[in-house]
Parts: sequence; C-alpha cells; structure tokens
Amino acid sequence: MNRRKKRFQLKSYVAQSVKATLFGTIILALCGCVSKITKAPPTVTFRFVVTDDSRASGGGTTSPGGGTGYGQSNQVQNNGVSALVMGTIATDIVARNAENRIDFVLFPGDMITGEDQDPNHLSSELDSWKSTMSPVYRAGIPIHTTRGNHEYAPTSTVGALNPTDPSLLTYKAHFPLTPGFISPTGSENGLSYSFTHKNAKFIAFDQYAGRTATFDNTLYAPGANSGQMMNSWVLDQINDSTSGITFVMAHEMMWPSRSHKDCLANDPDSRDLLLHALAKHNGAYLSGHDHLYLRGAMVNGSDKVPSFVVGTGGGGNYTYAPFDVVAAGYTGASRYDVRKSLSDSTNPIFGYLLVTVYSDNSWSAEFHGFRFNNWNSAADISLTPITVMDNFKSSELY
Repeated sequence: MNRRKKRFQLKSYVAQSVKATLFGTIILALCGCVSKITKAPPTVTFRFVVTDDSRASGGGTTSPGGGTGYGQSNQVQNNGVSALVMGTIATDIVARNAENRIDFVLFPGDMITGEDQDPNHLSSELDSWKSTMSPVYRAGIPIHTTRGNHEYAPTSTVGALNPTDPSLLTYKAHFPLTPGFISPTGSENGLSYSFTHKNAKFIAFDQYAGRTATFDNTLYAPGANSGQMMNSWVLDQINDSTSGITFVMAHEMMWPSRSHKDCLANDPDSRDLLLHALAKHNGAYLSGHDHLYLRGAMVNGSDKVPSFVVGTGGGGNYTYAPFDVVAAGYTGASRYDVRKSLSDSTNPIFGYLLVTVYSDNSWSAEFHGFRFNNWNSAADISLTPITVMDNFKSSELY
C-alpha cells in the first residue's frame, strides 16, 4: 500500500473518530438534558388555608365547660365571634394572597358561640362571622365550611340529635352549596360535599346530621354509635377519586385529648374505615374542635394518615394533654402520634395553616401564629407579630 493511500485511510479514520466523538457528546448532552428535565423540582399547583374555632369564649386547661384561662382579652368579641383574632387572621390571609395566590379557605366549624335554640339569634351570629371574614370575601377568596357542634345547637351535653335542628336552615342559608360541588342525598344534602381542585380532591362532611337520640360521646369501643358520625358516602368519594392527593375535613378530631373527649373515635368503625381509605389515597385529615394546634399521624397497622387540629381561630386555648382511651373502654389498634403541639391556656396561640400543593402530589405547610401581648389585661388588646411557628413537608409526616 502506498503512502498516499495510507494517509487517506488515516484521515478517514480520524474523521470518523471525531464524528463518533461529537455524536456521543451530543447524545450524552441530550441525555443529560432529559435527566435534568425529569429531576426538575415540582411546581406549585395551588395554596389553601385551614383555620377553625373562632367562637367567642372557650379555653382552659381541662375542658370546655369548666376551664379557666379565657383571659380578659377574650372580651374583644362581637356577637358570638372572636372578632379581633379572626379579623386579624382574615387580614393576614389577604396579605399573603397578594404575595402568592390563595385559592380558598377551609373552616370546619364552630364559627360562633351558637348552641342556641333561636334560629334568628343563630342567623345574627353567622352574619357577624361573615362580616368579620369580609376582607377574605372581598379579595375573591372562597371560604368552604362545615358545621361544628356550636352551629349544630344540640339540646344535650352529649350532642344527641335535636329533632328540630334549629341551625339547619339558617346554616344552609348562610353557606349554600357551591355550584359544581357534589353532595349526598338525604339529611346531609348541602352539608357534606366534595370537589376536585387541580390535582387534589377535597371532601367535607357533617358529623351531626346522622346522629340519633341514642348517640353517646363517651363511647370508644368498636360498634359504638356505628355510622352516626360519618356517612359511607364519604368513603365512596375517597375511593372513587383519581386525584393525586385527598384532603378530608370535618369539625371533630380523629382521636380524643384530655380537653375534648368527644371526637370521631366515638364512632371508631367509621373512623378506621376513613383512616384506611385515606391511607390508600395519599390523604390527610383536617379538623378543629380542640382549641389548639396539633400536627400528628393517625396509625392503624400499615395505615398512616396525617391528622391535624387547627382550632386556633380565637376561642382561647386548651393546654394539650393525652387522654387514656384504654381506660375509657377503647379496644382498637389505632393510635395518634403527636409530632407538634402548640397550645397554652394561660397565653393562647392563634393563627392558621397555609398549605402549598405541588405538581408531584406532595405538599408542605406553615402554621402562621400569634398571641396577645397581655392576654389577661382588660385594657391592652395588642397582638404580637404573626410568625411561622411550624413548617413541614408531607414527606416528613411519618
């Protein structure tokens, strides 16, 4: 082979090598780009707020009925509403919305002192609550509610069914079902409902309309009050969902505390079915009733569900303490693991939970809280600045 031919072959080999190297570099670069795209952080899909229990009065170390710690500052109320606290929360929600859009507010009950047999008085108090929340309404932020025991107006200390249910028509007139929301037929029509918002499904249910005269909120064993606190419609809504996240709200907690022994555990069969459905559908449970902030997880075997109490809308605080359910007759396997507690009957904490939902079906939240500078002063009703007192990611909840 002559030298010219060898030089030609060498040049061809070098050219092919360069082409191969360039091609490989381009492929690697493209692969790198694809890799970066798949590993890009999730985007925010929407935000919402949860708070509860803005009724006037309430608080104390042991129970709603006999506790101390209401404080003179609790006098800053208006017609059954803790107007100063709830008005402050409403104003801050609007300010946050101006920075980053808040799509809606969830409020699962006890807006007012209520528990009144006079529908006209109940109507007047609900008018006062909506007036207090007017900054939120004016900002175009929808508010989705359920009834609490104070809107239900029970006739007995255990909250058994009041046959006339005087709050029913009044409540529904003030909070009509949002067009497009799904609601069951029967006694909970217009009270319980569901809706899908972007990549999440929300189910709100009324815990009072299904109670009978035999309902007893001191019972915890399986079979007690079966089906009286949660309609099976709720389970259908969860199990039929194709959304990436499920949020369920109702007024009463999943698990009792020393200050509120009445809760969804009074109907443990329904509660455990709810727990199982939520565990399968990336779910979380949102409630109030206890006047404090609790972040925890309900656990039953492999079922683990974040469960929150955000009863920080103005009705004082109960100092959190656990309740011995076994001594009270509970025989189930479920438990509530508390991860964060913010409660102080002598110097209450108020505020709201701001939830951010992401495109990968994860979410995070911050509790924005504040206190009175001098809770027991009849003259000083000034408030501390609102600060973030708790923050977490959904991946950190177990």
